[in-house]
Amino acid sequence: MATLTTQIYEIITLNGDNVGSSYVNTINNINYIDNRNMSCPSGSTTEIFKFSNVPGAGQFVTSSFQYGRITNLSTVPIQLYVSSSTANASFLVSTGSSFMLSTSQITGSISPSNFSLNDIHLISVAPSGAAAQIEYFIATT
Repeated sequence: MATLTTQIYEIITLNGDNVGSSYVNTINNINYIDNRNMSCPSGSTTEIFKFSNVPGAGQFVTSSFQYGRITNLSTVPIQLYVSSSTANASFLVSTGSSFMLSTSQITGSISPSNFSLNDIHLISVAPSGAAAQIEYFIATT
């Protein structure tokens, strides 16, 4: 078992003052990581990983998930889709930006209907324009 340490730093000097911030988080009992760079062709949606009750290729056990990061390494924005059995959410991830997950569950509201806490089943990506390059990092117990 290992301990995963994540660090987020915002470094900025505004009007002569250092007003940046930092945050460090540790996650204990990590047994597995998966780190992958992927090409996502333009004009299509690419499944990047799934959650399930059993392990498999590109699939992680829902109850073991502890941390996930998807980073857009491209020069074009990407549309990141988070899907459960009852709902879909979409997030625009700018060039050089990351999207992080700390749980394998999703909840929220979308007009005109609401969706409830439910396990995420699928994360997929669609590039805006040209093909995109993404990286993901997953840590599980």
